[in-house]
Amino acid sequence: MRSSTRPIRVALFQNIVAHYRQALLRELENIPALELHLFADTDAGGQAIPVLDLATHPRFHRTACRPLFRATWQTGAVTEAATGRFDVYVFMGDASWLSTWVAACIARARGRRVLFWTHGWTRPDRGLKRLVRVLFYRLANGLLLYGEHGKRLGIAAGFDPNRLHVVFNSLDFDQQQALRASISEADICSIRRLLFGVEDAPVVMATARLTSVKRFDLLIHACALARRSRPDLRLLIVGDGPEKRSLEQLAAECGVAAAFVGPCYDEATLARYFACANVTVSPGNIGLTCMHSMGYGVPVITHEEAEQQMPEFEAIVPGVTGALVSKDSVEALAAAIVAWTATAAVSPETREACLAAIRERYHPRVQARLLSEAMLSAGSSATIGRNRKEDVLPRVP
Repeated sequence: MRSSTRPIRVALFQNIVAHYRQALLRELENIPALELHLFADTDAGGQAIPVLDLATHPRFHRTACRPLFRATWQTGAVTEAATGRFDVYVFMGDASWLSTWVAACIARARGRRVLFWTHGWTRPDRGLKRLVRVLFYRLANGLLLYGEHGKRLGIAAGFDPNRLHVVFNSLDFDQQQALRASISEADICSIRRLLFGVEDAPVVMATARLTSVKRFDLLIHACALARRSRPDLRLLIVGDGPEKRSLEQLAAECGVAAAFVGPCYDEATLARYFACANVTVSPGNIGLTCMHSMGYGVPVITHEEAEQQMPEFEAIVPGVTGALVSKDSVEALAAAIVAWTATAAVSPETREACLAAIRERYHPRVQARLLSEAMLSAGSSATIGRNRKEDVLPRVP
């Protein structure tokens, strides 16, 4: 049995370690009861997302992720599951990762505990998809889910609620607060003047890769309609993608004063953009952008269809931290924009409500606590066929 005097050893497998995970990892590494090892690729595979540089991290192990027809194989996952001296293995909960099927079975056969970190369900499954998901998820001792909606659907699918752990998501909230505090009202006026030539106009912000699924065309039409009530309304779009040129043309045709500033991964610059915004809008689904915006005290508007949303949309409380509107409705979106741009700045009450929502659920310390509770619970119950002599061997290098 595992010695009670040493930390729970956890092997965390990811495709990459995205830059936004840095604060979460810092919090997890500050938990003395955990010894966390990271297994991931350093190549984002064409994804437009910065990867955290962990080359000098003492517990980072590069495991390349190779495409295999329409599936993926993570090199090293099976070997670690078969030979690694870990109490808990945490894999991505993606059934198209064939290596995870094999590695999870091996780890379970050795008496280790297995957790899958996943979005889980967005809608009830049917047919073959339901069968595959159930078979795959039952390989794990528990699921680490991003939201309550996924847990409710998991329970409805027959899974034990005690094995469904909602851990939410997080960005570097403390860094956001420090950056926002450094931006003065004069700075905000300067940013707006630079972007739009005016200092006090209400600003709608959107930030994402500019693809058709995000429906920024709908946003532009909604802004055009909203300008009947808010003639000084401005639109700020951060991001790049295949739809950029057509969106620029559409904004010009609709008479919407829009600034397309391109992609931005510099948090200090993003902080300045959010500081001059009244509201962030995503007509399509919304994920990290919801937390990003609310972390700066800026409310969020998106559509209300939970089955077509990302888990982070749960942070939106209509009328308090933003609005949920009818999907694909220009009129509903325009009405929400008008309601949230009545003044040139976010009200103190709305700002505090947004910040409170992040502090309570979407802070890296909260996520680290929830993750560690699930990992420690799994690890403490693991029966790992090793003797006490093995228990006192040096930690995995």
